Amino acid sequence: MTYFTAFLPGKTSHVNRSVLIAAIILAIIVAYFGVRSAMRGSISTEQSVAEASARPDTPQALVVEATSQLHMVHISAKGQTAPDKSVTLKSGTSGTVVSTPVREGTFVKAGTLLCGLDVESRSARVQEAEAARDAARIDFEAAVTLAEKGLTPANREASAKASLDAAEAAVTAAKVELGRTQIRAPFDGVFERRLAEAGDYLSPGGACGLLVDMTPVIVAAEVTEAQAGLIKTGMTGEALLADGRKFPAKLRFVARTANEQTRTFPMEAELETGDEIVAAGVTASLTIPAGEVQATLIKPSLLTLSDGGQLGVRHVLEDDTVTFAQVNVIDETPQGAWVTGLPERILLISMGQDYLNDGVKIQPVPAEGAR
Repeated sequence: MTYFTAFLPGKTSHVNRSVLIAAIILAIIVAYFGVRSAMRGSISTEQSVAEASARPDTPQALVVEATSQLHMVHISAKGQTAPDKSVTLKSGTSGTVVSTPVREGTFVKAGTLLCGLDVESRSARVQEAEAARDAARIDFEAAVTLAEKGLTPANREASAKASLDAAEAAVTAAKVELGRTQIRAPFDGVFERRLAEAGDYLSPGGACGLLVDMTPVIVAAEVTEAQAGLIKTGMTGEALLADGRKFPAKLRFVARTANEQTRTFPMEAELETGDEIVAAGVTASLTIPAGEVQATLIKPSLLTLSDGGQLGVRHVLEDDTVTFAQVNVIDETPQGAWVTGLPERILLISMGQDYLNDGVKIQPVPAEGAR
């Protein structure tokens, strides 16, 4: 017990010194990490301030420069082949069909009988009218002779002349009625389809058959509002049929009144088919070179709609404000869309144009590689 007491003070001094050393080491470690954390906070704050000061006040937008140039416009339209003339022949009177001398698909000359109706009493009426006319002529001639000799009143001659004129008119009416029993071709063409057979009874307006004239064959199509202003009659082009055949084409008609439903303009082009047979109703693609115009080539993705629904693009003015310009698409190619309505040089907004309003000031950023 005495031995332990003798050495206790020395041991206590040793323990206190160890604790002191540990405390100093701990304080150094705490101080190190505290200083490191403070330095990180200062750097982060400086970076945030720098980023905030570098952030622009106006939004940025990618822009691409475009220039206009002369472009050969090709008007393309899809349509169908059709005959030059087509008519459904109809009866002008009533009667039973007694004659159908022409077979379907036969080429006929103008005046060829296609459907004959039973004349019934019409021929007798003509003979009756002619007899009445002859009698009226004899009365008129007698009245003239007597008037010259002063043996009849002057008005007797005038009355006889009126009776003769009426008889002549009756003959003409009877012949017209008789002629209606013969339905004839009004022009050269192909008797495409017979619509009445022998024994059928036709009322006035009843159909006899269909006559078509396929010389020349035409292509009937429609073009848009923008295309209609670029074409005119006499222009030449090419028609590609669904079977792969190509024929020269020449515009012969361009409507100046739009279809109320589709807002498109009908047009017709004649085909030079030579001796080849082309049927009506074949799908055809018509291409007409419409001349060179000043136009700008842009990507279709740059096109947008204004608040009023007009098609156009958004571009940047000299003061870096956004504005909308309406355009007309006149041609579409694999390289892009050719449009009119833009100045010679223009900065187009190539991204985000749908989210920028007119009058907004932006910071233009060139879009490298954009076309």
